[in-house]
Amino acid sequence: MPYEYKFVEVPTVTNGLKTKPGESFEKCKSVIQSEAKDGWRLKQVVAPFNEKMGVYSAVGYQIIFERELE
Repeated sequence: MPYEYKFVEVPTVTNGLKTKPGESFEKCKSVIQSEAKDGWRLKQVVAPFNEKMGVYSAVGYQIIFERELE
């Protein structure tokens, strides 16, 4: 069965300032719950490597969703 994928970015930096502790996690939860209502299934949460800064999760998370094509 074929699938389609959706990628949603949740930044940990807004206007040059790091988000408050727990704020990014709450945003991730909100995105996951919202997308689930639209039929998307959580596949994975990734903290991408920031090549420019040489660190992981410096700028945010990528949330990957999937669903079967109809």
